[in-house]
Amino acid sequence: MCNYQGYEFGGGYLDSVCIDGELWDADSGNGDMLTYGGNIPCPSCNRSEWMAYYRSGIIDIGFEQGFEGVRPKVLMYGGYPSVVRADSAAMKKAQRWIMRGWYRGKKEKSREDAQHG
Repeated sequence: MCNYQGYEFGGGYLDSVCIDGELWDADSGNGDMLTYGGNIPCPSCNRSEWMAYYRSGIIDIGFEQGFEGVRPKVLMYGGYPSVVRADSAAMKKAQRWIMRGWYRGKKEKSREDAQHG
């Protein structure tokens, strides 16, 4: 347990806690034991696994941006926990994944336009 608390379960308040490198919903359970969670790696003490867990979602963000013709951008605020935003290596990796998706989205949009135009 690394004392991380975050917003991973949609409560709008600190609703997740780290237990043995995995996030658990602080609102679940009966007081003695949490009953929901354990499938999301902790972004603080288990960062590489957290990045791997969200990799496809990050690439999908880039894909949508490329498909819609929007300039690629990494969402620095609101999307990544502060411990990840503070890690320049993690944010560079996220940028690479965004760009990978962006190029795929742009290519897919070109194919679609060629088929319908």
